[in-house]
Amino acid sequence: MMLNLASPLFFRAVLLTSATESGLYLAMPTIAASITGTVTGVAITKTGHLKWPLVSGAILFFLGDLLLCFMRRGWATWAYVLCLVPTSIGQGFQFPGTFIALLAASPHREQAVVTSTLQLWRALGSVLGVACSSLVFQNALLRYLVAYVSLPNGGGEEAEEWKRQFIERIRSTIEAVSELPDGPAKNEVILSYADACRATFWACLVFAFVSLLLILPIKLPRLGKK
Repeated sequence: MMLNLASPLFFRAVLLTSATESGLYLAMPTIAASITGTVTGVAITKTGHLKWPLVSGAILFFLGDLLLCFMRRGWATWAYVLCLVPTSIGQGFQFPGTFIALLAASPHREQAVVTSTLQLWRALGSVLGVACSSLVFQNALLRYLVAYVSLPNGGGEEAEEWKRQFIERIRSTIEAVSELPDGPAKNEVILSYADACRATFWACLVFAFVSLLLILPIKLPRLGKK
């Protein structure tokens, strides 16, 4: 969920795309996640194995986050979409995989409680993911704006005040980035947003790695024929 915050910001503030174009960037990964989820359910039914979707999803989350960490300006459109696809496919593996695995590993009388608890944790995970990624992004953005945005007219109190107000305006709305006139200030802001997004992607990579380590030792039963 952390990526859902950082990726659109990268497209809007770094690539300077419109809201519509940013949505189109995210359309293909969403379709990939839906198709993968459907195929995963069928594959689990056919094979009876429950662990491979969880492990595959965790690996793809890790690899997808790693790709996002290396995104740069100037790439072709298909390259950015390709970077988003692995995490979406990983989501397609894990969402039905965790649901079926929990049901298979739980007694019949506890399946209602297990299902509702899973939905609760997914909702909490979404909220916490957005909150944590926003915390990382906003703090990183402030740090990079302070470091990269240069003072006009050689400095002084008026220049410091201008820089403070400029940074506040840039952080208040993402539209302010595209509205800036071409020049050094705009390039400094874009660089700040790019590095802040990258810091968020690296944070996602750490969580993905921890998730993979937690999933690997799990033992799950095999689905029966009936």
